[in-house]
Amino acid sequence: MSQQQLTNEQIVANYKEMKQQQSTIMSKISEIEADQGEYNLVISAIEHLEPSRKCFRMIGGVLVERTVGDVLPVVKQNRDGIKDLVQRLEEQLTAKTKELNDYAAKYNIRVGPAQ
Repeated sequence: MSQQQLTNEQIVANYKEMKQQQSTIMSKISEIEADQGEYNLVISAIEHLEPSRKCFRMIGGVLVERTVGDVLPVVKQNRDGIKDLVQRLEEQLTAKTKELNDYAAKYNIRVGPAQ
């Protein structure tokens, strides 16, 4: 009986770890989407300006002077990279959720209301 109890504890521990991994992925998606929103704000603020107009950009904690023509393509490229990252994280989240649901079904885990 003690061996069965240990197995149940391991099952629950694995389930909790998988839930934590799922939660971490969701948090990362939210964080990155917030960054993406900031990039969109910057793009909308400078995309209609003259390319020769000077602007400032923070690079590695240092404020540097550039032109809109120099900064805008880089900011758009960074935003597009973030879109790709969000897509990959959403795929990971979908896979982790399926894994979690399969695990719960396999071991007949039922989640009740939080206490």
